[in-house]
Amino acid sequence: MKTMMRHPLKLMAGLLLAAVCTAAVASPFVGSMKDPHATLYLNVDQTARQIWPVKVWAVDGKLSNHSHSGVLYMHPGEYTLNVRAGRVNIADAPGLQRSASYGQDEHEIKISVEAGKAYYIGAKFEASGKWQPVVWKTEAAKY
Repeated sequence: MKTMMRHPLKLMAGLLLAAVCTAAVASPFVGSMKDPHATLYLNVDQTARQIWPVKVWAVDGKLSNHSHSGVLYMHPGEYTLNVRAGRVNIADAPGLQRSASYGQDEHEIKISVEAGKAYYIGAKFEASGKWQPVVWKTEAAKY
């Protein structure tokens, strides 16, 4: 502690470096709706197309506290999302066995989002029960 007090410029430089490093690891989620952002819709049910809602568990390998959000507002950029299928009514999905536990596996989807656009993401199921995350619709965001 005595060393830091003797060299206040070194202490200030260290604090500045810590602030810059923290800013570099900023959240992909917007803090204010006034910031330029893309909208990701995760909870739109498209069972007629065999597409179910998803939950985002991680963004770029970092756990997200937005796993129960149906809509995300993100800064423009490229991201890797780890998603899980939401609630799947297996009676609506042809060929799926009732004893299977769907949605437990995480899948990755790489997405590049632009400000002012809305992206609809879901879990596209095949008759075998396997699924992949898909962006099934993109449009201009509605504000």
